[in-house]
Amino acid sequence: MLSKKEIKLKKRLETALQHAELDAYKQLLSQLCEELELNLEDCAAALMYLHQPDLFQQPPAKALVRPEAPRPVNLIKKVRYRLEVGSRHQAEIEEIEKVLVEESGVDKKQITRIDIRQNHTIVELPDGMPSDIFKLLTEAEINGQKLRIKRLKPQRRYRRFRR
Repeated sequence: MLSKKEIKLKKRLETALQHAELDAYKQLLSQLCEELELNLEDCAAALMYLHQPDLFQQPPAKALVRPEAPRPVNLIKKVRYRLEVGSRHQAEIEEIEKVLVEESGVDKKQITRIDIRQNHTIVELPDGMPSDIFKLLTEAEINGQKLRIKRLKPQRRYRRFRR
């Protein structure tokens, strides 16, 4: 019986086989197999491992000790960023989250307030992003459009006082 992860992978593979032009990928795979002296199955397994290294990891057994409560997400300081990809580039929330998680390693639950606009997207991420991760995100792409991430200045909140 297949796990949920395996079923999801199977569906993604079926979709790719139906909708994608794979000739260039097949040619590259053959070239890699030849150069590395691998059979096709070993090469495909290695590529799958690179894409989903935790596919066969079992969830940890439940401990008898009460786990430590996770830090609430709203206590983590957030910073607003502008991504130069928007609805005009057919960007979707799921794609943006996927790229941010894969490139920066940030937990998906810590990505908040994704506001996709016509030409750009505003997103909130945890404060303290290392510069090398920032550079990776600047060059990352969604549908051929570079993210060109930029940190936005904090908005000041003005309060009106009644006299």
